[in-house]
Amino acid sequence: MGFAAMLSAKGFASFRSGIGRVWDRIFIRGCTMPVAERPRRRHSSRRLCAAAAPTLPGGRTRLDAPDFALRRESWRAWIAYWILVPWTWLKLTIHNSHGIFRVWDIIHFRPMAAGLIGRTHPWVTGKMPGGDETIWPRNIVYRAAQRLRSDCADGDEAIVAKIGRFLAAMVARSAVVPEVPWGRARRMPHGINYIHGAIHYNAGFILLDDFRDGVRHFSDPSFVAEVRRFARETRREVVVIFRQRDYDLVEYAEFIAFIRTMLPWFCNSNGPKQRVLWGNPAPYPVVNIITGNWIRDTYRLKTAAGRAAVVREPIEPGQFFEGGPYRGVRDVVRWPERTLAVLTYYRLRLRGVRGGLFFVNRRKLIPATLRRQRELGVADEPIARLPFFGTRS
Repeated sequence: MGFAAMLSAKGFASFRSGIGRVWDRIFIRGCTMPVAERPRRRHSSRRLCAAAAPTLPGGRTRLDAPDFALRRESWRAWIAYWILVPWTWLKLTIHNSHGIFRVWDIIHFRPMAAGLIGRTHPWVTGKMPGGDETIWPRNIVYRAAQRLRSDCADGDEAIVAKIGRFLAAMVARSAVVPEVPWGRARRMPHGINYIHGAIHYNAGFILLDDFRDGVRHFSDPSFVAEVRRFARETRREVVVIFRQRDYDLVEYAEFIAFIRTMLPWFCNSNGPKQRVLWGNPAPYPVVNIITGNWIRDTYRLKTAAGRAAVVREPIEPGQFFEGGPYRGVRDVVRWPERTLAVLTYYRLRLRGVRGGLFFVNRRKLIPATLRRQRELGVADEPIARLPFFGTRS
């Protein structure tokens, strides 16, 4: 191929596709992709229709109506992606370091006490002032068209309500005086429990089907730009909830690394299965994209006026994510994102018994359980084992 031909859009796409096939054959298929998963995990990066793969793992099926077409990625966007990967990771590290310092401040340097809010505070009940209506369904800022037959009977509002009640229960453990002793009844310091109030009550909720649907959305620059605009203009957190409770743990880890590459913000991989990376238990797969806006709301609890100010109005509909339908350029992760997932996983494995609990000493939290496991010869698994390099069950 001549240099002039390569500069054309068609020529560059062909050149890029050839390089991608070589890289995929040498590094991705040969190293990180389990043999049993290859036919299912590798799809065209340009178009995937419902008829192409009607059945999903776990017996789930795609709905027939929506089309799974992806947009063609321009060569400019492709080049920009590779240039911005290290820059995004650097900003992610700086932003997350600031968040870690803030958490240490409210749990160690200037610890927040129990009882800053009462049991009737909206952060505990989830109810809007002056009525019995909960705020969570009102804060759904985007819901993707349901393309998969759900593996549960809950609708979107019920899913969001379950997540809201789960997080509100954590806040409630720090809303009583005398305080609930730290241990099995209250696993987190009061400061961290209060953070969950800023998340469940004030955040904007995004509902998607599964992780492939997540990659399709977050690989659309206009969708990512809207997420950034929402966080910037509303100064709220972003919570992404997936309707499917049956998911692959490795895919979850890779999706988390993908989000950390698309956005310069840390995020957690919470869900009903084993802990994935830094994740925690949750009724549904939930990715908390930590924009840092929790800092202002949480610190406000230290004053009487601030405790009233943190109760924010529901998000007005029609303000955000009105530019759809959103169609990204791919529905699978790329090797930098997969590499980040692998490195994060092995970093956590090196932490040993501490696992994914960064602000809490797990050895002091459940000493009896750990001692009993040692006596019985049961291996301790603080996080899920992720077979990046082997055949999955």
